[in-house]
Amino acid sequence: MRKNIVVLACAVAVFFTASGCHKSSSAGGSQSIGSEADIPSGATRSVSITDPILNMTAYTMSIPAKWLFDGAVIQGTSCSAGPFPVFRMMSPDGLYGIKNLPRLDWAWSDSPRYTPKVGSDCLPYKREMSAAEVLKYMEGVLKVEHVRDEVPPGRDQFVNTLSSHSTPTVTLTGDMAGARVRYNINNIVIEERLVVSVGCMANDVLMLGRQHTCNAYVGRYWAPQGKFSDDIYSPIAKTLVINQQWSQRWSSQIVSQLKAMGERSTNNILNALEAGGRQRAAEASAFNQAQQMRQQQHDDFMASMQASTDASMARTAAGAAARQHQADDWCDYALDQQKRIDPNTGVISKDSNLYNYTWVNESGDRIQTNNINANPNGNGTGNWTLQENVK
Repeated sequence: MRKNIVVLACAVAVFFTASGCHKSSSAGGSQSIGSEADIPSGATRSVSITDPILNMTAYTMSIPAKWLFDGAVIQGTSCSAGPFPVFRMMSPDGLYGIKNLPRLDWAWSDSPRYTPKVGSDCLPYKREMSAAEVLKYMEGVLKVEHVRDEVPPGRDQFVNTLSSHSTPTVTLTGDMAGARVRYNINNIVIEERLVVSVGCMANDVLMLGRQHTCNAYVGRYWAPQGKFSDDIYSPIAKTLVINQQWSQRWSSQIVSQLKAMGERSTNNILNALEAGGRQRAAEASAFNQAQQMRQQQHDDFMASMQASTDASMARTAAGAAARQHQADDWCDYALDQQKRIDPNTGVISKDSNLYNYTWVNESGDRIQTNNINANPNGNGTGNWTLQENVK
């Protein structure tokens, strides 16, 4: 089981090399990678991709010295454990480059008694999808123009590598498809080879039936139209190396996970044997829970009724207050009264509304006027404060 998982991960993770997993690193010296003006014809540099979980270098490769590079290790999905590389490299003008896109995973079960728990990070497929089907799907996602189908280099080797490691209880299958597509970058027509690799594993699990997991990888290689050449990309692809120490660490973690899965399966079997004895207790518990639920529903209903009554009383009180305020305003109007507030004390008083302004001193004396400039301060009769009219 462990060996089959490692073979599947290794064969698919570096499918774009068309030659399997490398165990030793290329020296990264001079090599011919094209003759275009913006593609170096000899100088290269080594780049690496680090696994942030294990804090180890996971992959290395050699790329043209002036090319830009960015890469990361993604730690699998909810339906398919196991990390995979994601990277992009391109010439400084962006017209030549390679991308290895995030892996697409999906899983399902043949057994109606068990449904794999998968999240939104997995595709909803419930069967093995051919590489051609995934390729067509990706062309729509990437919004590129299909020019023609192509057979990717190394397709037969990839398929044979996976199938040769199948066992009576574990079946490994592989498929690859390619296409030449076209699109524009700043009005420049770009020609791209789009390659999809699909690897699937089906294994029999005791009490759970036959379980399936599939992974699809997408690679992109592009150049200006008429300038695409395998001589540009093949030397780069062949330098991809998996760090064996990192791979072994990752494999040991997978084995630990499988061991834990086996223990859970054993516990599930034991629980199933004891299920009959627990049935009556479960029924009694269900009855009590139903009673508690009905009581809770009653309490919630009464609380809702009380909340409605409180809200109605609050609205009634607010309405009465509003009507009282309105009546008080009409009374002031009829009696030619104006409410005014002292900004210093907050005290509201009433006086004649025939005057627009009222001044009050510390002794409570009041002066009313319609002249805003008639300020009594400074005449020796105290400190006067202008009152503020209240609606």
